[in-house]
Amino acid sequence: MSERKLKAWQQAGLIDADVAAKIRAWEAQNARPVGLWAIIGLGALTIGLGILSVVAANWNAIPGELRLGLHLALMALLAAFLWWRLIRPGKADYVNDSLLFVAAVLGLTFFAHVGQVYQTSSPLWQPLLLWLIIFSPLLLLSGQGWPVAGLWMAGVLGTAWSHASEYGNLWEGGRRVAPAYPALYWGLIACPPMLIAALAAKWRLGSARPQFWRLVEQIAIATILAGLSIAIIARGWDSGSQGLLGSVVIQTMALLGAAAAIFLARPTRSGAATAGILVVAALVHLTQALLLDLHGPLHGPWLSALLFLLLWGAVAAGALYARWRRIFQGATAVLALRIIILSFELSDDLLGSGVGLILSGAFAMAVAWATVRVSRRYAPAREGGE
Repeated sequence: MSERKLKAWQQAGLIDADVAAKIRAWEAQNARPVGLWAIIGLGALTIGLGILSVVAANWNAIPGELRLGLHLALMALLAAFLWWRLIRPGKADYVNDSLLFVAAVLGLTFFAHVGQVYQTSSPLWQPLLLWLIIFSPLLLLSGQGWPVAGLWMAGVLGTAWSHASEYGNLWEGGRRVAPAYPALYWGLIACPPMLIAALAAKWRLGSARPQFWRLVEQIAIATILAGLSIAIIARGWDSGSQGLLGSVVIQTMALLGAAAAIFLARPTRSGAATAGILVVAALVHLTQALLLDLHGPLHGPWLSALLFLLLWGAVAAGALYARWRRIFQGATAVLALRIIILSFELSDDLLGSGVGLILSGAFAMAVAWATVRVSRRYAPAREGGE
């Protein structure tokens, strides 16, 4: 605890001298030798890097079968130790989560190792899908925190993305196999986050680990918002609408279904706010697709900026309703940043002159100042409990 903070709190009347003395005594008694642990950690890191360097220098000299055998043996030893820890109550959750994370990463790298040794040429989505099938039960039934939830979600998204790049004609060049039904394919390939959000909201009700399913739901919602934001911006750059509307209709139905499932599973302020955000996201997503399909290419930054602001305005409103302080502040910052970018987009003809630069810079500063004022005045006092 910083001595400066204690003095500032005492001068502000938040704590008295006795409380400050108790805090100092507790901190002194429970202080950790940070410097010593930093040196130990640095030494362990140095040893690990040395081992990696030795292995890397002699990688080609080690037979592939021997490397795979050592990799598999390491996985087996870690799995046995992890099983021994999981069946014993009272162990620290962060240690178990760390072991789960390492075990899952070792499993993922094992498939890459097999491909390197035997020179296989299977598409990336196949080993990723196999990894998901094997490790999902372990991660979802025993996970506790962000590392495991984030790794599993990254595996799901990586599998979908790599499958899209292989069969969805995502990139120009290379192997391209167009799907038989493009609208259906592009509609469904984007739906895993919606399905995961709905299932996580349901499973957290009767689970002994509701916090973990809450994290999974939050990661899925964040993925949806990030994906829609990128889609809105990308369509503002390239508003081609061929094959777009059918896919967007499927994705809109998935968003509305996820919103309904979350609200039915958790009819609280938090559930209502999350469902409302997804409903607005679905309407924004569908509106842009309809405009592009009916009107054709739309030039100018106004449409994508307006839809982006509507989406994140709904996030800010939902956070305000559910008392999510940090999410409200983050959404407000995103809104301010988009407004600033819009001002530069609208004044691109003036940016070549000094007056244009001065006006754009002044506007950016004004928006930043207003954002800070709004965030401090209207941000909820505490985070929502659900």
